[in-house]
Amino acid sequence: MTKFYARALTVLTLLIGFGSCASAGILWTLNATFSDGLTATGTFTTTGGSSSTNPTFVSWNVTFAGGTLAHDFVDSSATSPQGAIFTQIPGFPGTNPAQLEELGFGNEPGFDPYVDFYLGSYLTDAGGTMALWGAFSCDGTCYGLAANPQVPNSLSAAAVPEPSAIILLGTFACILGTAFRRRKVS
Repeated sequence: MTKFYARALTVLTLLIGFGSCASAGILWTLNATFSDGLTATGTFTTTGGSSSTNPTFVSWNVTFAGGTLAHDFVDSSATSPQGAIFTQIPGFPGTNPAQLEELGFGNEPGFDPYVDFYLGSYLTDAGGTMALWGAFSCDGTCYGLAANPQVPNSLSAAAVPEPSAIILLGTFACILGTAFRRRKVS
């Protein structure tokens, strides 16, 4: 029975160790204001991504509101298909050499209106904060980003943790209790 508890303690330690440092993706937070007053606010979660590979969008909910009525829309994984949010590498570096990747949102159906952000970094699992080198919100007329010192245009990220170690510990305790009860009955 002592070997059983020693093994159980080892497994528990591994579960807590992996549960506390693993990541389920990157949660990005977008805040931007356009010259016509349109604001872009919301979040999206990605996995993967590098300087040569686009990330996978797990979920997203970004609201575009307050500009011209034609520009207002919500791009959400609950209501929009996967193609309503995308990245393009290298984007349009000829327009701005500092721009490495394009992040786009489109109202479905038909991508009208759409919004493109030009990024100075890649959307990777490293996360962090990145500069928005530019953006356009278009529906026949296009508007660029506005300088807004009160709420700077930004895209920032934080790791989304795997299930908490407490959840893993509780699950392990239930399994251990069931196994111990079965041994006792036998």
